[in-house]
Amino acid sequence: MKLVVAVLAAMAFTGALVATQKEAPKDPVITAYQDLIAKDLRLATIGYHLAKGSADFCRNRWRNPGWVLHDERQYPDLGLARRAFTFRQPISIAALVADGPAAQAGLAAGDGLFGADGSVVWYDPRPTGSRPSSERIDGLRDELMTRLSEGRPIAFQIDTANGRRDVALDPPAICASDFWVDVRPKRDAGADGTRVRVTSGLMEYVSDDDELAAVVAHEMAHNLLDHRPLIEVTKSGKTKVIKATEAEADRLSVWLMANAGYDPEAAITFWERYGKATGLGIFSAPTHYRWQTRVAMLRTEMDQMALLPTLEGRRDPPLLAAHRAKQ
Repeated sequence: MKLVVAVLAAMAFTGALVATQKEAPKDPVITAYQDLIAKDLRLATIGYHLAKGSADFCRNRWRNPGWVLHDERQYPDLGLARRAFTFRQPISIAALVADGPAAQAGLAAGDGLFGADGSVVWYDPRPTGSRPSSERIDGLRDELMTRLSEGRPIAFQIDTANGRRDVALDPPAICASDFWVDVRPKRDAGADGTRVRVTSGLMEYVSDDDELAAVVAHEMAHNLLDHRPLIEVTKSGKTKVIKATEAEADRLSVWLMANAGYDPEAAITFWERYGKATGLGIFSAPTHYRWQTRVAMLRTEMDQMALLPTLEGRRDPPLLAAHRAKQ
């Protein structure tokens, strides 16, 4: 996840996770570090399950290892970061998706990424400077994305509690989206075509994982349906186009939720509660329908979804089927 210096952020790279903790310190900064990784854990878990649940139906797919990586240089207080977490290399695994490929390969939180193919060092272990920086981990993330996009196992070395070992990771392709926690009190979320961003304030507002899944699924739907490039090429009537994409994201969200085992009714309860509490806001701007209309559309979509047969407990969302047909 991107560095947010105000609250000492760590980088997230998809899936459900287990935080590394050497002790139970009382220092509030350490508590803040560990709370952030716990939020990464929750968001990555939900995002991974949503992506995996509809993998057979997405045109946009990629291979997600199911881990959260962080760089010790992202933390303003390096000493406290090393007390809060195990770093066997400067860039290490912060947490793992419980049923993800990296966990199934026997990797663990605290394991440090060293190099690829037994010889190539993935990043410069030297500090990038005196100030916290996400530059190094962003570069590693780009390298990983390139290797994963090649469709073959990626071989690399990793430092573990039992010494250095060679790993060959071959994650299956699932629906494409990366997930990161934006550490701000504002209740906000967004999608940029690749990544899904959810603020810590919104994560604290939702009542349970099903409601958080509703938010994540909505933003993820924008990425899966390629809404960002559509909006960018629109020259006139952009507000109308954005409003139409928001309706599509709402409609697709309940299908993604159901396919991942989350309760689609939580989308109804979230929008009702949020709408009544705020009236206006990011989810009720001119580019969005009012919350009452959104709830009615969600209910209609869920009624239609219930009429379709399932294949191994999952349904092919009509919006994704139409998106695949555009190839």
